[in-house]
Amino acid sequence: MTNWVWVPLDYEPLPGSSDVFVKATSTFDANSLAKKTLARDRTRQTHFETQLKHVAWHLGTKTVPVFLNFNGVQLRMDKGCIGHAAAAGFLRTPVNGPDGYVTHVELSS
Repeated sequence: MTNWVWVPLDYEPLPGSSDVFVKATSTFDANSLAKKTLARDRTRQTHFETQLKHVAWHLGTKTVPVFLNFNGVQLRMDKGCIGHAAAAGFLRTPVNGPDGYVTHVELSS
């Protein structure tokens, strides 16, 4: 069962692009992250990274939950964006949490 972590922010979608946080409850294994290269769509990826920085600042930690409740809107981080961010060095390599799937990611700086 996923644990939705409340954050006092409204989700800000990127106009004209697919969302970097998705309405999904599915979990995923760290070994299933297939995106191990830099993102081709840098605008979208930069938006994802900016959103993570905002969440991290509001939570007061570099460790950001994958499943977030943005003021009542439950969204999961896009799996591809996580992989691209790890490939770029923005995130540390994701690992599975105690429940056997990725529950948090950690900003590298």
